[in-house]
Amino acid sequence: MMHLFTKTAISLVTTTALGLAIAINTNNLAHAAEFNFNWKGDTGYLAKGSFNYDTTTAPSVISETGLGATKNLQSLSISFFDPLSNLINSFTPVLNGISNYSYLRFNFDSTKEQIFGPFDVGKDDEFPGDTWLNNNLALIDEGFSNQVLAKEFHLNNRDAARTEQILDLSNNSVQVSKVPEGSIIIGLLAVCSLGLTAYRNLDKATQE
Repeated sequence: MMHLFTKTAISLVTTTALGLAIAINTNNLAHAAEFNFNWKGDTGYLAKGSFNYDTTTAPSVISETGLGATKNLQSLSISFFDPLSNLINSFTPVLNGISNYSYLRFNFDSTKEQIFGPFDVGKDDEFPGDTWLNNNLALIDEGFSNQVLAKEFHLNNRDAARTEQILDLSNNSVQVSKVPEGSIIIGLLAVCSLGLTAYRNLDKATQE
């Protein structure tokens, strides 16, 4: 009975994974571009995020500013970590083509696969725990040239009293890496392969 239950469970998982792989719209995958990005401060604070857009409608240079409907970005998320890799906070400034971050500054050259120019990503509604990463170009663009600092990038947050504080500074740029197309389907197909192998091995064992 246990062998029968195990074989049934393996079969269900394998079938489900295969069904999901088939159900994913491969046409959408072909036209979707997804990238990861990261930044590291001089004292070890980290910012890691991701963004995606539709390549059929996006120009070679993507620029987004402020609140409301975005021009090209479909999503943009970011997480912040202290030097011990403990999560400070996570935010999604852009979701389903809508920006909820009033200070958003984001520029990406898809031909060079580089983030450039004014950069301000995170959350700042002046509440405790709000955290954001920006650069001097963003401050100048937003009219805060009096706040320009010695280092190009700075990671900020608000403490329990809602006071803005700088957690880290650096001249390090934001690094970008492209997420391989079809990685989701590849993962699901790998599950299918492992499931089929386990099913065959179990079936063989029950016959011996």
